Amino acid sequence: MAMKLSNKRSTALFAAVSVVGLIVTMAGVVTPANAAATYKIGVSNNWAGNAWREEMVCAIKAEASLSGKVAKVTVLSRNTDSAGQSADVRSLITQGVNAIIINSGDTSANNPAIAEAIAAGIKVIAVDNSISAPNTTLVSNDQVAYGAAGAEALAKAMKYKGNILYMRGISGAGADTDRDTGFKSVIKKYPNLKVTKEVFTGWDWTKGGQLANQLLAPGKFQGVWTSGIDYPVVQAMQTRLKGKYIPVVGADNNKFVGMTASLASKGFVGIIVPNPAIVGGAALKVAIDLLDGKTVGAKNLLHPVALTYAHDKALIDSLYFAAQDANFSSTVALKGFTTFTPAQLFRCRAPQDDPETTS
Repeated sequence: MAMKLSNKRSTALFAAVSVVGLIVTMAGVVTPANAAATYKIGVSNNWAGNAWREEMVCAIKAEASLSGKVAKVTVLSRNTDSAGQSADVRSLITQGVNAIIINSGDTSANNPAIAEAIAAGIKVIAVDNSISAPNTTLVSNDQVAYGAAGAEALAKAMKYKGNILYMRGISGAGADTDRDTGFKSVIKKYPNLKVTKEVFTGWDWTKGGQLANQLLAPGKFQGVWTSGIDYPVVQAMQTRLKGKYIPVVGADNNKFVGMTASLASKGFVGIIVPNPAIVGGAALKVAIDLLDGKTVGAKNLLHPVALTYAHDKALIDSLYFAAQDANFSSTVALKGFTTFTPAQLFRCRAPQDDPETTS
């Protein structure tokens, strides 16, 4: 099934392929040579119906189709707890996959099932959320750096003083824990900055908006750090703060990107820290390299930088796609690490879905 897109997709989407200032250090990852398509890849995703995760899965499928080495991608994607995800990992083992790409909801709860996969000779690649299981490989945004980059830019926008509304993701998720580490490492440097309210959004857009509407009040906070649930906070400001915007840290979500540009003239400072969903494509390449017997570093990280409209106007403008959904992750290429075009990404087809993978 193809990714959901507006019927009015802009042609600029296919022409503007942005890297959004990411400095990538992914040791040992190279484009594999053509060979018979024999590898079977399993994907365990514990959160279905989330646009970011859907784009991640589509990137895995698109890169697998273009690799010439993958015969099949089996995706087990559903809303489930750790026990359910461990069951999915075990199901993929019985299906005879060669590698499992897992976006885990917990850093350690799936470790026994992952150990069984490794004992069976299966390569295990964690994507997005880190895990503590040994003998695994991580492909992710550097989430500690993500937290720190946004915090540093927020501190500057707040002139290093004031109260912060700190809106996290899901408690226990690797990405949330790592971002918290990076965020707090920065905030503790500035004694006049205070986190006066800390909440978990569950990375849920509706919940994030509800929390913002409950908590925001004139003069209560001078800045907001979000773990990617961003544009509902800006929307809440328009009513709760009567349009008197305070700085907000968010991700490269399409609507937040657009708001950062359109509201800059009204004094809004949006701080964009990209967290590309297409990191899934990079994880697929790492899986192939491991299966090919190549040496790959245990951690393969994208290093994010904070973007503001005052300093990165042209780049931010290029990241906004008017025809796309609000929570579309607007980074559509990672130079040197994804080979699909936007059109191929949006087709969202695995090798077994369509043998004509290059059209």
